[in-house]
Amino acid sequence: MAYEVVVPIPVRLVWGVFHDPARLAECVPGLSSDEPPRQGTEGPVLTGRLRLRAGNTTITYRGVVAVAEADDLPLALVATAEGAEARGDAPVKALLTVRLDDEGTSTRLVFDGSLTAQGRTADLPAEQLAAAWHRLAERFAAALTEELAPVRDQEVPDIVPVRPAAPQPAPAAPVVEPRPRTVVVPAADPEPPRGTPLLRRLAAPAAAVAGVLLAGRALRRRRRRRADRDAR
Repeated sequence: MAYEVVVPIPVRLVWGVFHDPARLAECVPGLSSDEPPRQGTEGPVLTGRLRLRAGNTTITYRGVVAVAEADDLPLALVATAEGAEARGDAPVKALLTVRLDDEGTSTRLVFDGSLTAQGRTADLPAEQLAAAWHRLAERFAAALTEELAPVRDQEVPDIVPVRPAAPQPAPAAPVVEPRPRTVVVPAADPEPPRGTPLLRRLAAPAAAVAGVLLAGRALRRRRRRRADRDAR
């Protein structure tokens, strides 16, 4: 009775339902609880009646379903159902393994199981039993999606604190070598001749007059000396 169905629910939410007796009971189609769902030593325990339609036949079973984690498979559970037909007391026993495959935002449910039954169940054709089992799995997946969709939609993604980046030191200002200053010193003007322009203009005539005066004085001295000699 292998069958697979995908639900648009993350695997951790689906896994949680298989460990919550009350929510698991809500997802089992056709189940009427005779006792409140409870937590057993290994997992949820459901007690009640289950209606199953196979072809044109509807059979009601009463019994107990116990769920536990599988020992040899990760993310897998084993459900053991023991009971009897509500009419006739024909015994029925089923062993079901459910594996959860993580597909990101979805979960693939892989069902595989075996059934041992007597009474009306044993008289049903195998294809009708398989079709009934597939419908039960699909209805379970639909109920599971309806149960968990509000939780999925309200989830807030985990916020990973972002450590602020360490402040980076400001880039060092570029070292600008001072450019050598070129100072243009004007060439010194040639030293002007001493004296003002007016004195320069009068210097030559004055020198000539001085020469004449000196020559005159020298001539008078010579004449005076000559006169003194003649007088003697």
